Amino acid sequence: MLNSIVKIKKGLLTPQIFLLSMGIFIMGCQDIKYPERPKDLIPEDKMVEVLIDVHLFNAAKSVNRLPLQQTGMTPHQFIYEKHAIDSIQYENSNAYYGADLNTYERIHNSVKDFLESEKREIDTTIVREKRKIDSIKFVTDSLKLKRIEGLDTPKESKTLKKAEQDSII
Repeated sequence: MLNSIVKIKKGLLTPQIFLLSMGIFIMGCQDIKYPERPKDLIPEDKMVEVLIDVHLFNAAKSVNRLPLQQTGMTPHQFIYEKHAIDSIQYENSNAYYGADLNTYERIHNSVKDFLESEKREIDTTIVREKRKIDSIKFVTDSLKLKRIEGLDTPKESKTLKKAEQDSII
């Protein structure tokens, strides 16, 4: 294959120049500098909490921006104050953890697991509330139907009035 490359570029690229440039390229890739451990490194568990808040704020901002604009506080300001950190500390810690792929992946998996569990909990609560509203609506509709058909008794009429007062609908 090397011969075919050299034949195509005959005159412009000799095998010696090609090998020399590849050697320089490979040697240039070997000097990767990782950031030093910051003095004020945010611990992993706290970094997980910070990133959870960052993700929640970004989600809130995309859903309803008005309350955030009314307070005048940026999401990052709130997060820095809540966790008693500053932007430089956050950026340095993020860069440090980001240089170690295994640690960074572990942090982000913890964030993902927490957010998914919160989503499941919220979805369960929504389903329960919907069932409750649907059952109230069903009882109210059933009582109204009985009253229309003339099948209600005085006791059922009181129940109907109470259900109508208690219902959200």
